Amino acid sequence: MKKTKPSFEKINYIFRPKKQIERKILIELFQKIQNNLNINISEYQYIGLGSIYYYDFILFHKYLNIRNMVSLDDKEDYNRFEFNKPFDFIRFKNISTTDFLSNNDLDEKLFIWFDYDSSLIRYHEKNEKFFNTETIFEDIKIISKKSKELDLFILTVNINIKEILFDSPRFKQAFIDEYDEYLSDQYKKMNKITFEKFPWIIQNIIINIFRNNEQFHSVKFRKLFSFIYQDGALMYTIGGIFRKDNLPDKLVVEDSFFQINENKVVNIDVPLLTYYEKMTLDKNILNIKKSFDSLNKGKIIEMLGFEMEPSELRSYLDYYRYYPQYYEGII
Repeated sequence: MKKTKPSFEKINYIFRPKKQIERKILIELFQKIQNNLNINISEYQYIGLGSIYYYDFILFHKYLNIRNMVSLDDKEDYNRFEFNKPFDFIRFKNISTTDFLSNNDLDEKLFIWFDYDSSLIRYHEKNEKFFNTETIFEDIKIISKKSKELDLFILTVNINIKEILFDSPRFKQAFIDEYDEYLSDQYKKMNKITFEKFPWIIQNIIINIFRNNEQFHSVKFRKLFSFIYQDGALMYTIGGIFRKDNLPDKLVVEDSFFQINENKVVNIDVPLLTYYEKMTLDKNILNIKKSFDSLNKGKIIEMLGFEMEPSELRSYLDYYRYYPQYYEGII
């Protein structure tokens, strides 16, 4: 039987527009965090899953000036990871995230982004059984216990699940029973376990994994933001900072992407556009903003020259500064 390809051979991580938007938003948020909390992220050690593309490493070096960088991966074929390092100061470790966290003191200032492509939880319909990705659970537990004041942590997980499962009362009850220790009371009710609310439920589980392991630890995980997006699989990202004290108000009031509310998630949902459509929108961006409330489908066609749903136009206005544009070049 042919060996299953790793995800980096199935998907080019660079060409995922919503993922790219997320990266750009994160950089902007961390630049604001630096100013508002008076920290210097360039002094942090960045630990991530660079794969063979290292795209987050490139951006975080260019825009946050981080040079102390470690990329982790436990794949057997590790030469491609070494070969593709974009900077000589990146250290590649052929080791799992859990083994790395367990075997190191983590005494430096840490900025960690574990951008997993695997699911936090999976459900096997035939066996009617849940399967957890124990690596992710264990990594959160270790980070909860080893974190220090002002350490930064981002977690991304796959949250794809079949919508039809939520029609089954047996599935809902099994879910509540399985994750009882990680669910807040509001989600221990059958009518709260819905497909539409699944990202919020995953968020609740992750936050409670932190809380369950921080009880005797002086610093706590403070949520800063969370996103969902879908370039293929539906993905969920949560990021935060470890602090003894609550977050200051000045940090979160000036940007809508800061979302410390544990019951909220920002959905990065943008329309797919041709080059010319994007250029036309950008050339009219101020006029669109001013007149948006009075626009309907007919007026949008009149203004732009092509069809676009008002909801899609609203999404583009929210994210146009981060929207990527790709070109083919011959070198």
